[in-house]
Formats: sequence, structure tokens, C-alpha cells
Amino acid sequence: MAKKKKARLARLAAKRAQSRQAHLAARRPEKGLLVRRGKKPVAKAKRRAKKNPLASQRSGQAALPFFENVHRAKIKVIGIGGGGGNIAAEISSRVQRFDFVGANTDSQALKELSRKVKSFPFGQEFTGGLGCGMNAELGERAAKAEKDKIKRLLEGSDVCILLATLGGGTGSGATATFAEVAQELRILCIGIFTLPFSFEGERRAQIAQTALEKIKPLVNAYVVIPNENIFRVVEQKTPLKEALSAVNRRLAATLEGFMDTIALPGLINIDFADVRSTLEGRGRLAFINSAEASGITKAQEAVQAVLENRLYDYTIAGADRILFNMTGDRNIKMQEVAHVSSAISAYNPKARIIFGIACNSRTKDRLKVTLFAVGCDESGKQKEVLRKTQGKKRGKDKRENSPPKLNEEEEQQTEAPETSPSPPQESSRKDTLKREGRKGKVSEQEKSVRKPPAQKGRVRRSALDLKKAVDEELKELEKKERDWDIPAFLRNKP
Repeated sequence: MAKKKKARLARLAAKRAQSRQAHLAARRPEKGLLVRRGKKPVAKAKRRAKKNPLASQRSGQAALPFFENVHRAKIKVIGIGGGGGNIAAEISSRVQRFDFVGANTDSQALKELSRKVKSFPFGQEFTGGLGCGMNAELGERAAKAEKDKIKRLLEGSDVCILLATLGGGTGSGATATFAEVAQELRILCIGIFTLPFSFEGERRAQIAQTALEKIKPLVNAYVVIPNENIFRVVEQKTPLKEALSAVNRRLAATLEGFMDTIALPGLINIDFADVRSTLEGRGRLAFINSAEASGITKAQEAVQAVLENRLYDYTIAGADRILFNMTGDRNIKMQEVAHVSSAISAYNPKARIIFGIACNSRTKDRLKVTLFAVGCDESGKQKEVLRKTQGKKRGKDKRENSPPKLNEEEEQQTEAPETSPSPPQESSRKDTLKREGRKGKVSEQEKSVRKPPAQKGRVRRSALDLKKAVDEELKELEKKERDWDIPAFLRNKP
């Protein structure tokens, strides 16, 4: 009996040790476990947490017991069509903690995707395993026929990010169905769409615009990147594949910063609940960007880079919900935090702003800012006003510090002024002044004698006259900008 009891106790102890080891390995698989002198397996993170709990939180290690029940958002990135699948495949090699899926009717294109991307063929009965050939209606029918299959793909996800290059058949036609299924399952949906180049023709641009208008009300937020803007970030001699890779690298850095924002704890924490509240609503234009800088002026450089994404035709002006996170080392300064926060909130002080701060020892002497704004101004007028204001201030400073520039004609006139026609005799002019003083009026003939004949196409202007004209133009610009800032219903009031 004693031997049976000892054997049963040994089996129970072995099961407990095995279950404990599996539990710790699931929580911190990259750290591994330590087993010493027959002791029970103990995780490194848990031992450190017992010694210094606050240090484990700062370093981003979820070692304390109350982190076990924290919900971790499951984000699925789906590239729809050939272009969307290629973007997802390139991003998957740079970003972790995402589930990447390539959805396409073209079986050959799915075979060429990376192993990190799960293939999702659909609509094979309609296309015979081929693409849709710029037929958006065919792509829509193929997706609607596989609606139940799409539901099974999206079930269990918290956030769905749809990637599509609009203008083709599959991406333009099937994306709306994926967004509709996500809406039915109450999954937060973000769309990142690219528009075709101008040299691809008006027909393709029309297909892309029609698809975008159909997708807008089905997603919570969407990002639009015209392919023409690629020339802003690469040189004209850059090969097409490298140019597209440059855009994909920017998207990968942005998505990685977005995932780190909601996954890693920080001093001021941002979690999935904050993202959910930011994404409330439908069909809202979004601005997503991430930038990193180092050095003494890292705060100024990082916030300037994160606000000026040259791939977009718009800024965060008008956004009513802004979420941003700053990641730096333990020596991050309050002044740097204040500078970044004030620069972002200046675009819309009335916006609902959520910000977080995370400390990471690996980001030594660097500052990373991730920005997510929803409800941006589609017209882009505020961006133009901002550019004009900055250009006006810079131009005004230059004009105050340097003399005004003259054109060639005016330079010639100032250097060698032309001799005007010889005036009338002094006696006749004195007589004219006497008559003007007595009567107060001068005849038109006498006025014509006093004035030199006007020369067509040539105007004499001195440096003082030019400076006055420049000052008047600046005053008119300032007056127009004040009118733009005042609401329309108040402009006509005294």
C-alpha cells in the first residue's frame, strides 16, 4: 500500500511539474526555463518580478499574475487581390504578432506568396483559378459566393486590416464583401488602399474611385495612398520594384509601431480599449504613421517626421480622435514629451487625444512616435492653409533681413534710369502754379503738359515702392487666413 501511495504521489508531482513547465513556456517562450538541482522549473521573468515588480513592468515583461487575464488583441491582415497579397507578403517578413492572409481568385499568384502568409483562394468556380481582369463585378460575385468561408476566416479576430490596390478586378470588387462580413461580426475594420498611377489610364482610376466610395461606409477607418506619391519618397531613376518596396517598408514600420502600442505595457499605458474607442464610427479618413529619431533634437525630428507623411495627400488637420504613443529609454525627458504632445494637439485642440509613454532599454538615445488619427479633413484645405502660413512666415523673415529682389527690367531702370522728355520752360510752369493757387483748378491741357507721356509695358518702381507692395500683399494674405479660420456663420457679422 505504501509503495502504491508513493507511486501515485510521484505521478501527481510529475503532472504538476509538466503542466507548470508548459504554462511558463507558453507565457515566455523566448526566454526559456531554468531547471537546477531537481528543483521545479522557474521562469526567469517571474523570479525577476518577485525581486522588483516595477522593473518587470517597465521592461515590458508580463510576469505578474494579474497580466495573465489581460486580453491580447488578435489582429488579422488580409491582402486582397494580387497587389494586396504582395504588400502583405513583404510586410510579413518585417512585422510579427500579426496573422497574414492572402486572398485571391488567382491560384498562381497565391503560390508565389511567402510561407508566412496563409493562402485563401475563393471564387474558383467563377474565374477558373485565374484573376478577374479588371472586372470588379466578377470579383464581387466571386466574394459573395464564398461569404460563409470568409466568415470562418475572420471569426475570433479583434481587428481586421484590409490591404488592396484598387483599380483591378479582385481588389476593387471583393474588398467590400470582406468589410461587410467584418461589420456583421462586429470586428473593427481598417482599410489601407492604394490608388493607381496616372499612366494606368482613366478607366482604372474610375474603377478605383467607384470601389473606394462603396467600401468607405463599411469600414471603421480607411487610409488612401495614391501611387503617384511614391515619386515623393524615391528618385525617378529608382526601379519600380524598389519603389514599391520603399512604400511597403513604411507601412511595415507603421503597423509594427501600431502593434507595439497596444501590446506592450508602459508608464502611461494604451490598450485595446483605447483603440476601440478611437475607431468608433464608420467611413472615417485615418492617418497612420510611425517615425523614429535620435540625438539631441530627437523630439523635434520625430514629431516632424510623423506629422509629414509624404505618401498622403492630407494631414491630421480636422481629426477629432487622436492616439499616439512615445517609446524611448529611461532617460526620456518631460520637455520632449511636452514638445511632441503640443505639436500634435495644435492641429485640433478640441480633439479627443489619448497618448501613451513606454520605456524600452533597447531604444537607447532614440525616440519613436506612433500616431493614429481618425476623422481627418478630406478636402485638404487646412493643409494648404498651413503650408501658406509657414511659407509666408519664412518669406517675411527673409524679406526683413534682406533687401527686396528686383526683376531684370527694374534693375536696368534703377541702374540706368531713362531720361524723361524735357519739361516745359520754367516760366510757363511758374505761371501754371500761380493760376493753380488762384483758381484752385488747372485745365486738362496744362495737366497733360505737366505729366510725362506714359510708356506702355514699362513701369518704374523704386526699392521702397516694391517693399510697400510686398507688405500690402502680406497684409492681404493675413486677412484671408483670418477669414478662413472664422466659421462661415460669423464672417459677415461686425
